[in-house]
Amino acid sequence: MDSVTGAPPALAFAPPRPLQRARPPALVAAILGGAALLAGPLAALVVDVNPAALAIVGGFVTVALLAAAGLRGVDLALLALNLGALAFFTSIHHRTAGEVNPPHPYYDWTFLRMTAPELLTLAAFGAHALHHAATHATNETRAGPIPWLIAAFLALGILVGVVRGNSLEQCVRDGRKVAYVALAHLMIVRIADTPARRRILLRVLALALVATCVVTVAAYFAGEGFRYNGFLRASVDVSDFLGFLGLICLPAALLRAAPGSPGRRALLILLIVVGSAATLATFSRAAWCAAPIGLAVVALHPLASARRLPRLAFALALIVAVGAPLLFSGIAERALARVEVLFDRNGDPSVTYRVRELRGALDVALEHPVTGIGFGTSFDAGAAIIDRRRGSATLVHNLFVWSSIKAGLAGLVLMVGVLAFALLQLSRGARGNPDPDEAGLALGLLRLVACFLVISLVGAMLNQARTAFLLGTVTGLAQAFVAARRPVAAPAGRAR
Repeated sequence: MDSVTGAPPALAFAPPRPLQRARPPALVAAILGGAALLAGPLAALVVDVNPAALAIVGGFVTVALLAAAGLRGVDLALLALNLGALAFFTSIHHRTAGEVNPPHPYYDWTFLRMTAPELLTLAAFGAHALHHAATHATNETRAGPIPWLIAAFLALGILVGVVRGNSLEQCVRDGRKVAYVALAHLMIVRIADTPARRRILLRVLALALVATCVVTVAAYFAGEGFRYNGFLRASVDVSDFLGFLGLICLPAALLRAAPGSPGRRALLILLIVVGSAATLATFSRAAWCAAPIGLAVVALHPLASARRLPRLAFALALIVAVGAPLLFSGIAERALARVEVLFDRNGDPSVTYRVRELRGALDVALEHPVTGIGFGTSFDAGAAIIDRRRGSATLVHNLFVWSSIKAGLAGLVLMVGVLAFALLQLSRGARGNPDPDEAGLALGLLRLVACFLVISLVGAMLNQARTAFLLGTVTGLAQAFVAARRPVAAPAGRAR
């Protein structure tokens, strides 16, 4: 028996278990009463089977009942559903000349100016808050600096836009999706707050990305996609590029940090092959440039794991996995032709167009170096550069120049701070986390941020929902690693 606690030796140092509190009847009544109050004004619409009213009332009542019952998995399920849908559905559909494509239902649907990702985010936060209120939980992870950095960036851009004469609605509409970075970050920190929950979330994301890869590769071989200068590209969406690279990044890092059994190694290699095949099918030179940089980060960055795969074996496995899709008939030749056009003396139109766009955007940034020109300004690239392929004014495809234009030098510093935080914390997690899986996850995300930095020079804009949610998810996981490394205070009465 321990002389201080009186407990058996095996239990002397066990931390006390939190008390399970019953759900107060008053809280359950308040939740159900709130649902009834919400349903009341919409009752007539519900009786008329109005889809929007049914969705609002049914969703709120369902979440309220589940949260009142104490099912903690509701918030995680909503978070996984949101991120999984964002990973699977494509947000960009380039129209064919002479045809008008219908809007994409998941992203372009708007009700009360709230898109589906925003509604699911609010539902997840609501379920999380109700659970914490019912259980009186107080052990929430700190949010860290990212929400404040994003809020400051948005405040600057909106303030400048309003001062320049833009309406508040225009400014909010222009900068709304940047707020997704902070929303995704907070959801990860608050909801995916344990390694077990993070594993569940990442498995859902992996399944969604595998499905997207299969659809993308099948579309390419079926001759469907975006045609440009004789090339068939299965996707031109930057968010797709980042998702496919993520399916290479994380399995590659886990293969090095925690290879595990032969079956696990085969699964990780298969995931890399699938991600590589989808990346090749996009024929994105930006993604092709980012991939080897990310692989170098995985191979060369120090790791805390003692069970890591030797670098030679890891390099051979990567070469086989990444190079396997090139064995399909004609893929290697078309990929080589896609690169050779860059050295054409007449220039590649897709490159010269981006160079003109960047020059125009830099002119705008230099004319307004301190404050930028704010959100809500319909410009975006210098003297109204026109994208001749779509017949419309174009956006500047460079995250750093775009940030400087929107919020000036201070906005650029804030955006660099967001990326620097992610890089620093993920690097520390890879080098210092004793759990091989967590260290591998940190290394894979570090590599994904490196790929993001490369692609952000020619794309990866935060005015896309999927890209913004991706960045916020990565920064949220980085913040979770910060919390995991923080020492836990010893319980009172512990033997010394």
